[in-house]
Amino acid sequence: MYEVKFTPKGKRDLKKLSKDIRSRVVKKLEFYSKEPDPLEFSKPLVDLPPATHRFKVGSYRIAFYIEEKIIFIVRIRHRKDIYR
Repeated sequence: MYEVKFTPKGKRDLKKLSKDIRSRVVKKLEFYSKEPDPLEFSKPLVDLPPATHRFKVGSYRIAFYIEEKIIFIVRIRHRKDIYR
C-alpha cells in the first residue's frame, strides 16, 4: 500500500477543482494507492520535472512521482493546461 502526499502546488490545484471533480480525483488516488503497483495504471512523462508519470481522471491529469512507497502529487490540471 502506498501513501499519497501533495506538494504545495498539487494541494493548491486540488483545492481549485470543483467539488465533484475533486471527489473523483480523491477516489482514484485512494484506488491507486491501494494497488500493489500503481505505475501499472500510469503513463510516463518526459518534460514535466519532478513528475515522472501521470494518472488520467476524465479530462484531468495527475502528475506525480514515487519515492519509497509514497506517491507525491505534483500537479492536477485539465489536459489542455498541464503540459504547458
